[in-house]
Amino acid sequence: MSWFWTVLTIATALLAGLAGYQLDGHPSALVFTIVGGLVSLGMRDLIKQKHAIVCGTILAGVVTGYFFGWGIGICAALLAMPLQLALDDFIMRRDAKLPMALSAAFAGWTAGWWFLSPVAGLIFALLGFVSVIAIDDFFLQRKHAVLRNYPLIGWFRYGAELIGDELRQYWFMSDTEETPYNRVQRRYIYRSAKGLNNNLGFGSDRKQRTVGEIHILNSMFPISEKKQDGNRIRPLVIGATRRKPYVCPWPIAVSGMSWGALSAESVMALSSGAKLANIHMLTGEGGLTPYHTLGVVKDVPRSVWCKYYRQLWWHYLTFKRAPKPAVPQGEVVGGGRIIVQLGPAKFGFRRMFMDLIAGTDGQFRKRYSDELDLAKLKKTFESDQIVAGEIKLAQGAKPGQGGKLPKEKITKELAEWRGIPEGEDCFSPNAWDEFDVSDNEMKDPNDNVERMLLQCMKLVKFLDMLQRETGKPWGIKIVLGQEDQLRCLAKVMKETGMGPDFITVDGGEGGTGAAPVALADHVGLPLFHALPEVDNIFREQGIRDRVVIIGSGLITTGADVAIAIALGADMVNIGRGNLIAQGCIQAKKCHKNTCPVGITTQDPRLRRGFDPADKFMKNANYNMVLQRELLVIMKACGVRTPWELTRHHLKVVVSPMVEQYMDEILPYVDGSGGRRNLVLGEMPENDPEYLDRFGPKLIQLGLMKR
Repeated sequence: MSWFWTVLTIATALLAGLAGYQLDGHPSALVFTIVGGLVSLGMRDLIKQKHAIVCGTILAGVVTGYFFGWGIGICAALLAMPLQLALDDFIMRRDAKLPMALSAAFAGWTAGWWFLSPVAGLIFALLGFVSVIAIDDFFLQRKHAVLRNYPLIGWFRYGAELIGDELRQYWFMSDTEETPYNRVQRRYIYRSAKGLNNNLGFGSDRKQRTVGEIHILNSMFPISEKKQDGNRIRPLVIGATRRKPYVCPWPIAVSGMSWGALSAESVMALSSGAKLANIHMLTGEGGLTPYHTLGVVKDVPRSVWCKYYRQLWWHYLTFKRAPKPAVPQGEVVGGGRIIVQLGPAKFGFRRMFMDLIAGTDGQFRKRYSDELDLAKLKKTFESDQIVAGEIKLAQGAKPGQGGKLPKEKITKELAEWRGIPEGEDCFSPNAWDEFDVSDNEMKDPNDNVERMLLQCMKLVKFLDMLQRETGKPWGIKIVLGQEDQLRCLAKVMKETGMGPDFITVDGGEGGTGAAPVALADHVGLPLFHALPEVDNIFREQGIRDRVVIIGSGLITTGADVAIAIALGADMVNIGRGNLIAQGCIQAKKCHKNTCPVGITTQDPRLRRGFDPADKFMKNANYNMVLQRELLVIMKACGVRTPWELTRHHLKVVVSPMVEQYMDEILPYVDGSGGRRNLVLGEMPENDPEYLDRFGPKLIQLGLMKR
């Protein structure tokens, strides 16, 4: 609540209480105070279109109860609720059905009570209500065939449909049936985030002989857990030839999710969680914000506030001779390392102009163009917290379509930050103007190969410019579709010596806040299908070790991380897994601004339930569990780095009782057997405070030490 409404509510309550006291002493003062406060809250809620019905119901009950007795007051409150609903329904939709039904119910209740008995009144009220609804269903309305054919009974169908997702999720689906994340997966993430025991009892729930199941092949001679270097790995160097290469400690990162799609609190928790887990996060195409860079700011404890006010009181009591205390500030946890994602809309880095407003004298307004503000980008990249940049070409959940931010999520603050209008859906462009090729630039406008080659040339030159200007690594985000285009890019990279330092391969099963069903369900290859293809394309050109391949899409466990790396990725990005670690219940309301746990909403009422000071530690725990599990799998397979894992470490069930090595199904085209010669940094020191024999120590929630 804003300060204005806070002051108005207090003032109204006090004035009403004073009036009540003048009328009838203390009892009236108490009642009038409550009523005055409720009236003010009701006015505010009517303006905000929230909770007005609740306030009206309480108000009717209190006033009627005071003057006519609390029994009648309770009846008045119960009657006020449906009457307000009917009024709201009539005003908003011009639908008289509900008011008429309530009028019939009230008339039936009056007649039954007056002529027969109270019980008859209730029966007549019910009959009056359902009669009006039935007549409307059967004779008048023509929108719903179910209700027209089955009046009254048809409403049960719509009621069940309304809560269908909840019924399936909690009652009827098995632990392994739900998609995209089943109950077993979510339970795993929840327990990991809390630092609880994740071990299984009585065996696995996976159907391990099902066709398509992938099995990781262990070694007869695993690496001993007693080895001192078995609790950490050498870091991966991204962009080794840049002025400021990124030394990446772990092959795990938080995927790009924008402020706007996520609440500010969620972004803060992701950033501070990444810092604690010693990994990086991507900003998403919404741009870099203070929520990314600062991370979580903890609330000031009540004891500190009490001490501050005592000292402030003493300061004024001594006529300012005692020193005035400083206002307490919340502890800034800080954000993790960040890769800035740049989409076609260039949010946060668009060139801004100041226009004179028509008909005014000397007043200006901001206007944003579609051009990149390179000076601002360079200034941002001077921060050591910004380790790299990523050009977003496509997104797994909706390849070929730009981002969409529903108008319900666009607050005034967010509109000003992105430079977009408030009250309108925000659609990002689906393609970059910088990589577009006009017919005038081509010898033959109908030659698709020539067009593709020119587009790839423009892309690598643009990347080269960004790499030189910022001195840091830059990559691209793609969804693998038509492989010839990626082959063309690999060929251009080999011939020019330019190109991305890393390529993020987003799987077609990736998630988003809002996506068309046609794109989400059918367009783009799934991650595990795409990774071997991308790996082989760069091996064909002999430049595989020049580029770091990052996989993203439905990765949940440490085993998923290991499988992705064995298939061809060098590291992974994880998005939805981190949201579930924050408490996401998979309500699937990300596009409606009604996320019940405050993650994918901008509604302050829902966001208040999300405590970033608690959630960032859960994000850290989840990612550290993945790190520990990756180390466990490496030891089981007998390898000392994740990048020694190859397709020969995997077998897939191809038919009942028949398995095949993955490198037989998808052989390496260069005869290397999957060997990688990536640039690695020095082995970090064994820090007992941070590491135990299995990897990073998990955080005992409530006992924050780092």
